[in-house]
Parts: sequence; structure tokens; C-alpha cells
Amino acid sequence: MQVARCNQRPLRSSAPRLRSTALRRTVVLVAASKRDDDAGLKVIHCMRHGVTEMNEYLTVHKHDAEGFKDPLMYDTVLTARGREGAQAAMKAAERLNPKPELLVVSPLTRALETAQLAFLPHYEGPVLVEPLVRERVWHASDIGSSREQLGATFPDGRYDFDSLPDVWWHCVDPADPRAVGLEPQAVFKARVLELRRWLAARPERCIALVAHWGLINELTDGAEFANCEVRSYGMDARVERRVAASGGAWTGPPPALRERVPGLLAALFR
Repeated sequence: MQVARCNQRPLRSSAPRLRSTALRRTVVLVAASKRDDDAGLKVIHCMRHGVTEMNEYLTVHKHDAEGFKDPLMYDTVLTARGREGAQAAMKAAERLNPKPELLVVSPLTRALETAQLAFLPHYEGPVLVEPLVRERVWHASDIGSSREQLGATFPDGRYDFDSLPDVWWHCVDPADPRAVGLEPQAVFKARVLELRRWLAARPERCIALVAHWGLINELTDGAEFANCEVRSYGMDARVERRVAASGGAWTGPPPALRERVPGLLAALFR
């Protein structure tokens, strides 16, 4: 008597496959969690505007010299040398890594002109004109122009001035927005802290700023920037993002900026 052989393959246990599936899901969840956590790690590229009429005036007439007089160069503009410097800075701006997801520009004309020459020929992303990154008011050159005047100066549509207030610079006399007076240090420092919080809360992982010596100096805790110089900084905003995600409000100090490449090495890559 012959015993019939079963031609069917023996059933394999599903346990390894289940373990493999669970492992894959765990890896995916861990990777997603890491991506969410890393979303608070930001890169901030900072560029100072090009040489202006006021910069050239101050090389001859020192602001701290006895008898110094403000030449009243309201909302000073780039000189020919300043425009050349901004055009030359376009190569460095184009090589920035990572690429900025947002370009934030001070509403002062010299910063708008610099961004127009250094970034806009190659940058196609969103542009935000933000009063928080304006310069501290020292002289008439730091008093801005109205949104109507700015719209007439930059009519190509890359800048949106509609959201700017009527007076977006520090004003010592509400009855006379053109009056010149030093912006108090406490007011200026509070604005820069607000800017840090604003940068930390933004969804973009990489932001480029075109701003001013005083603003960048305070934002970076003392960095000295030449005209049209650009440097990259890291900002760790993960704690703020986790608190915000849980529905809370972060009440601690805003995150500081740390230069990603030391100054000597940064010079080699610019």
C-alpha cells in the first residue's frame, strides 16, 4: 500500500513577517519623529546691505566726533560702489547652502536695493519685507519711506509693501514722523528679541536676511559685518516648537544664533 505524498508546501509561520512589519513601522515612526524634532533646527543666512551715501559720509565725518552734524540723508541709498558690491555678492548668495526658503528684507531702501541685486536675479522663492529687521534709528538715514514711496521706487512687484504700517520705523514724535531721535537701546534690544522669537516660530528651515550692521550685530551677539558680507548661522528652536505643538507658550529666552562656520573658514568659502 502506497502512502499518498502531500505536494503542498508546509505553511510558514507568519510571526517573522509580523515582526518585520512592526520593525519597519517602528523605523518609519522614529524617522518621522526625528524629522519633526529636527524641524526646529534652522539656518539663518545674514547679509549686510551695500555701501551707502551715509556710509561714505561717515568715513570722513566720524559720528562720535565733536561737532558732528547729521547730513539728513533720509532713507539713504546705495552708491555706485555699493551697487557694484551688491552685484558681486550675488555669487555668494547663489552659493548659499542650504538654499533659503524665505528671503526677509528690511524696508529701508538700501537693504531693498541690495537684495534686488544680490538675491532676486536667481532667487525665486517668497520675499517678505519685514520692519523687525530694520536698522536702529541713529540718524535721518535710518528714517524710512512710506509704502507708497517704496512702491514707486520698486515697481516690479517682487516686493509687497501693502502690509507695512504708515510709520514702520521708530518715531520719537508721533506728530512728526520725520523727526530724528536715537532709538532707545532698551526699545531696540526688545525688538531684536522679538525678531528672534519670530524667526524661531517661522515654519521655514532656512531663511535669508538682508539687513543692517546694528541689527545683525545685536542679533548675533556682537558679530561685525562689512558691507555686503554674508554669513550663515544656526538656530535651535526645537524646544519652542515642542512647546507650541503641545498648545503652550514658550516663556524662556529666544534661541541664540551660532555661526555655522568660524570666521576664518567662512572667509574661504565666500
